[in-house]
Amino acid sequence: MDAVTYPQDKVALFINDHFVPVKIHTDDHPELTEKYRVPWTPAYIVLDADGTEHYRETGYLPPEDFLAHMNLALGRSALEERDYSTAAGYFQTIVDRYGASELVPEALYFLGVCKNRLQGGTADDRKAVWKRLMEEHSKSDWAKKASFAFE
Repeated sequence: MDAVTYPQDKVALFINDHFVPVKIHTDDHPELTEKYRVPWTPAYIVLDADGTEHYRETGYLPPEDFLAHMNLALGRSALEERDYSTAAGYFQTIVDRYGASELVPEALYFLGVCKNRLQGGTADDRKAVWKRLMEEHSKSDWAKKASFAFE
């Protein structure tokens, strides 16, 4: 990550704009490795100001994949806080900018949830997004999760 992903300007800017990054060397801090349950590195753990975990990923990611994951982290965090508009924006970013990412089905699933939950949103709004999910990613687990809406 230090050699390829983090030095990329777009990655550094995104991290600095959206997170308070903390880098911990696990050998030097075994107590934190245990506290945050880090079995392997690199590990990315997104916490809020209270220390509540909202997202976790383990292993090397190239820059574009890393940015897609960080957008997913922000979207999931906003969704958990019931900030549906903000969450929808992050999920839409994954679909629009990282269309080849394996995260697109998950982003579409939660984008549908957000569209349903936004003020004035309806089940039809959710189903419109999930229809795309079902058509473009029919074999994904996320399509299976959305399939009940079409039975």
